[in-house]
Amino acid sequence: MRRPIPSVAIFSALLALSCRAEPESAPGASGDTTDASGTTDDEPDGTSTGAPVAPELLCEGGEPLVGGNAGWGAPPFEPPQEGEPSDPDDPDTGDTGISSGFITDPDGGGVSIECSIWDQDCARGEKCGPWANDGGDQHNATRCVPVAPDPMQPGEPCTAEGSGVSGIDDCALGVLCYDVWEDTLEGTCVAMCGGSESEPDCPFGSWCSITNDGVLALCLPDELCIEDEVCQCMCGDGADPDCEPGQCEEEPKALDPLDLRSQKQTEAPTLCPDEYDPLVLYMSNDDSNSQASPVLARWDIEHGRVVDPSRVRIHEFLNYYDLSYDNPTDQTAKVGIQMRRTDPETGEFTLMVSARSRQMSAAERPPVNLVFSLDTSGSMSGEPIEMLRETMFATASSLRAGDTISMVTWSTDQAVLLDGYEVQGPDDPELVGIIEGLGPGGGTDLHAGLVAAYQLANAHHIDDGINRVMLISDGGANAGVTDIDLIASEASDSDGEGTYLLGVGVGDAGGYSDALMDAVTDAGKGAYIFVDKAAEAHRMMGDRFLANTMVVARNVRTKITLPWYFGIQSFHGEEYSGDPAEVEPQHLGPNDTMTFHQIISACDASLISDCDSIQAEIEYTDPLTGVEHSDERTVAIEDLVIEDAHVLHKADVVVGYAKALIVIGVLANSGNTEAAGEVAQNMAQWAADAADELSDAEVDEIAALLDAYADQF
Repeated sequence: MRRPIPSVAIFSALLALSCRAEPESAPGASGDTTDASGTTDDEPDGTSTGAPVAPELLCEGGEPLVGGNAGWGAPPFEPPQEGEPSDPDDPDTGDTGISSGFITDPDGGGVSIECSIWDQDCARGEKCGPWANDGGDQHNATRCVPVAPDPMQPGEPCTAEGSGVSGIDDCALGVLCYDVWEDTLEGTCVAMCGGSESEPDCPFGSWCSITNDGVLALCLPDELCIEDEVCQCMCGDGADPDCEPGQCEEEPKALDPLDLRSQKQTEAPTLCPDEYDPLVLYMSNDDSNSQASPVLARWDIEHGRVVDPSRVRIHEFLNYYDLSYDNPTDQTAKVGIQMRRTDPETGEFTLMVSARSRQMSAAERPPVNLVFSLDTSGSMSGEPIEMLRETMFATASSLRAGDTISMVTWSTDQAVLLDGYEVQGPDDPELVGIIEGLGPGGGTDLHAGLVAAYQLANAHHIDDGINRVMLISDGGANAGVTDIDLIASEASDSDGEGTYLLGVGVGDAGGYSDALMDAVTDAGKGAYIFVDKAAEAHRMMGDRFLANTMVVARNVRTKITLPWYFGIQSFHGEEYSGDPAEVEPQHLGPNDTMTFHQIISACDASLISDCDSIQAEIEYTDPLTGVEHSDERTVAIEDLVIEDAHVLHKADVVVGYAKALIVIGVLANSGNTEAAGEVAQNMAQWAADAADELSDAEVDEIAALLDAYADQF
């Protein structure tokens, strides 16, 4: 759930993308030459001309890339200008994906207030904290998180969990770990403002800085206005000793707290990089095949509700929809690349990199040691308990003789209903009978239920098998720090496969909070799914049983190497970094694909050479032998952009659908229902066109959902 802030080298390459002008000294200027190191050629007499020069194309015999444009249009999710609906037949409306760019902000998340930082209205043992729900580096939402057992107080050192903007830290109630260094995740506890937004209150010697659309309200000390080599322009009298005369505005302003860090900020470059080293990035979906977000969105649409933009996690849409192609039969995992140009003028491409696991039949899988940890509290009455049963029925149909099943229910008390029971085959009568008898009642004791489940899993551990705890809940329980630590420790068994956690959310999605499952499955390195109907249960635990329960490749890390002039403009995963240590590797099941979808741009479109290459590589570990493996593919750009890209087209539909839901939700929630309706209608037509071209059942489903959504406005 986190993406590290890029290192300075990567940051330079990314920020260079904003440069579209070509000053005299810009690389790529006509008529100038340099060698690959950037050294200027001297005049014949040995004197340097001193004139700005440009590098030659770095591959021998290269020419500017011609062709390779996407054959499909960009998703029209931006509100039409001046209230005029876009015309899908007019190339100037941006519907072609060529004249107006491709996918732009927002990139997931959106402001989401799940609790009040002013009222601290979370459950006992939790606090309301700001965090980044879109994988970025800006606080843009609030959520309830556990309070550490021995919390730190304002002014004391602290440690954040996951990232500096996760909101999870070891500070006290009403206190945030602030000014966090991304390499160590260490910072300082800073009190959040008290009182109210209209009348904030802070201790003497500090003032309340309210930023990020009200999400972040911190008591910042006056001592920030000292000589620390950072002009902060936030002092009450404007007298920051690091500021030049006139550098600050006359009136003090509240800045993004990221600008108030004591460390120096690196100035953004305005030109292409001076060095021509390839750009190397590592990436991961740090969420272990979670797929709940699109199901929650579908439920909202089918029930006539506006999709909550804060629950739209784009990488989960990519996980949920089938983007597999050419899965190998003779190797554990295979890397894949597909790419198309989406804006020739700016040098923009969409690039999809995938790790595709080997095909496996149910007969080939190893035996299963599965423990059901079942929420049977009173809140599970009605639809939640029905979906719990459906999920278990679907799982029972996927079992085979010799699989070991345990079952513990938890409400006020825990009950072990099965302890190491070996089923006789699919739909084992004794197992089915117990499932049919499950019913709700009592309170909630998640911790005791998890402890009992892992004890049963460890007692019946299969060295060469699948060891899983399946937690099924309506999300009403709260996981404390102890539970997260327990789950993480069980999943990180370095000497074996470990016992991974599969989280299943069930029930009425309208009132469902997915914070619990999102947190525990992230720690447990297992899939997170949501079941809203019987068909979904059988899709996830019948058709996708192996992909969701088994691991064939551990610690998968994906690496891409791009020509020096490229950088990532938009990344639709969770993590990427130039430092592999900052990217959390994830596991991959059989019959599955781990997909990374991104938009890349060149700092200067004229630099793109047809024979420059893009390289993709995956590294992974065999879960049984512990042997490390890799697979790599390097392909020239001119070849890559003419290869089959129908899966990339489908991935673009999936990403466009997810982003449109965010845009529509933000517009509708802000009261602009007319614009929300126009976006929904335009997207419905766009998706219908894609469905006609791709002849794919899942794209048909997306088109139908968008059509139904448009009818709501």
